[in-house]
Amino acid sequence: MAKTRAPDGPTQTEPPKRRPKPLDLPGESGDIASLLRQAAGAQRLAEERLIADLGVTPPQLAALTLIGAHPGLLAADLARKARLTPQTVSLIVANLRRARFVREEDGAAGAASRARPLVVTPQGEKVLRQGRERMQAASVKLVEGLRPKREKALRRWLAAIAAGLPHPGAALEADEL
Repeated sequence: MAKTRAPDGPTQTEPPKRRPKPLDLPGESGDIASLLRQAAGAQRLAEERLIADLGVTPPQLAALTLIGAHPGLLAADLARKARLTPQTVSLIVANLRRARFVREEDGAAGAASRARPLVVTPQGEKVLRQGRERMQAASVKLVEGLRPKREKALRRWLAAIAAGLPHPGAALEADEL
């Protein structure tokens, strides 16, 4: 116990500091779907904090990444590639345009379509580069300490879930377990 001197004289003993209680999480034996949601939520929050000063959200950075990789991409194509609704992409693109991170180019001459190809602006390129560097560093931290075979198994399992396979665990090979 720590001892302190009271302003009016005798030494007093302070009670020991209490450790904070652990969060009430299901732990390793919890429901796997709940653990996956909690992990995704925690990662999303970490990503939001990581890039907040850049003026973009993780979904906006993801859209910016796709537009940067495919200059001239149409919003409808962006929605398909990102697996988002056209309404959601419309909102994301509007916010990116407002921030001057993307702009719409004129469509093909004589085209009757109102769809405009999207391109990343120089300011958007800077944000994209910084955001990707930060996200890559955070991704590296996620797998620190994992053996290569376990990392490969984890990646395969997550990819199988994302692909909608009915039995994602079946995608794992016996030597990965």
